[in-house]
Amino acid sequence: MTDTPTIHPTKPESTASTQPTPLFGSEADSFVQQLRLASQAHRSGRLDEAITSYLRLLAVRPYHAELHNNLGVALRLVGKLDASVSHHRLSLAADPDNPALHSNLGNALRAANHLDEAVKHHFQSITLNRDYGEGFFNLALCLRDLGRLDEAVGCFGRALALNPDNRRARVELAIALLMRGELQEGFGAYETRKRLPETPTPEFSQPAWDGGSIRGKRILLYPEQGLGDVLLFVRFARELKRRGATVLVLCQALLKELLANVDYIDRVIAEGEPLPAFDVHASMVSLPHLCRADFAALAAEPPYLHAPADSRIKLGRLEKAKLRVGIYWAAMPGQPLDRQRSAPFAQFLPLAGDAELLVFSLQGGAHQKDIQQFGAGGLVHDVGRGIFDFAEAASALSQLDLLISIDAPIAHLAAATGMKTWVLLPATADWRWQLGGTEAPWYPSARLFRQPKPGDWDSVFAAVRAELAVLKQRAPAA
Repeated sequence: MTDTPTIHPTKPESTASTQPTPLFGSEADSFVQQLRLASQAHRSGRLDEAITSYLRLLAVRPYHAELHNNLGVALRLVGKLDASVSHHRLSLAADPDNPALHSNLGNALRAANHLDEAVKHHFQSITLNRDYGEGFFNLALCLRDLGRLDEAVGCFGRALALNPDNRRARVELAIALLMRGELQEGFGAYETRKRLPETPTPEFSQPAWDGGSIRGKRILLYPEQGLGDVLLFVRFARELKRRGATVLVLCQALLKELLANVDYIDRVIAEGEPLPAFDVHASMVSLPHLCRADFAALAAEPPYLHAPADSRIKLGRLEKAKLRVGIYWAAMPGQPLDRQRSAPFAQFLPLAGDAELLVFSLQGGAHQKDIQQFGAGGLVHDVGRGIFDFAEAASALSQLDLLISIDAPIAHLAAATGMKTWVLLPATADWRWQLGGTEAPWYPSARLFRQPKPGDWDSVFAAVRAELAVLKQRAPAA
């Protein structure tokens, strides 16, 4: 995205009487030097320092387009989105024909989930400069968020034509293809992510697996991204076992006991533990591409994760309750797009007021306190406080009839075990759930409920309540 600090020359500032006296000589040199130092702090990731410096400089030059632009970028990066948008508007007001400033305002609006307005500014940026590759790239991101995938793919293509070395554009194009359901081509193109600086590079002396014969070899699978991706893509370890490999899985400690019970995995190692000998390695996210997966056959495969045989968690019953329902409503703080993915806890409360439903919370982390803050301690049974890893979570899930969850690892776990799972998705959903439709490409037992427009959880929960009414009718009497 076009958001590096100190990137554009700006037009001369207005000389209206409200503007402070212009700087001359050493004062101007000092301003330029201080702006340069603030921008260096920004580029180095010292955002609080950069923001403080920008604000101090704005007291001297309140109409400086570059200052407002840089401050808007920094504020967006620390999550202060409304202020970011306002500073970008001030930047653009000072230099209205600068295509990059239009694009940066579009980036801030996109982060604040004002997608339609963001698209207008990105369109303006490429109207002002038809060879502005970053403008086409940023426009493509917004169009993809809006589900206008064909247009997004076209804009990514234009961005790459203008800058063939733009690896990030290639990765984002791959995500658009995956959202469009072109899984084979999309996963192949998604391998470009390994060339991005933020993608972790494994420090192994052994070679990476190239997809060739694996019979008789020991392969170490490692987690490249989050817990959800391990739960989703570890399924392909079963294919490696079929091909005659010894399968070793390196994973987050929270997953070790769960995966240790999987029959197609020979050994599980938690991060930080000594590694056994192995011949080749692969990221679990790369397995669909490397295994040349038959995606059409996935839905017919049996569940590939299971709860431990001995459960340490016992869920109770109530006489009138036909269904035991688990809920999960909030993403972990700091996760990408956690604000859009999280649903208000209050939306779940009407479910707990139904005598035919017995509601259990599997929520982890800070949002467990929502139950008490809403006075719902007698309505929602808090199981999450007693769950310390995913094996225990699987034990709890195995005793439920249904999980209703936002896009979170618990939803992947439930669907991977084959239980009925309803996933509540924002209007701009993660690529793993593709675009549109109620079915997940990976999980036959999952049903997807999507926002019709950003922030519209009311429609999502209205659909959930309607489906629950049907499910209760079909359930045997308590």
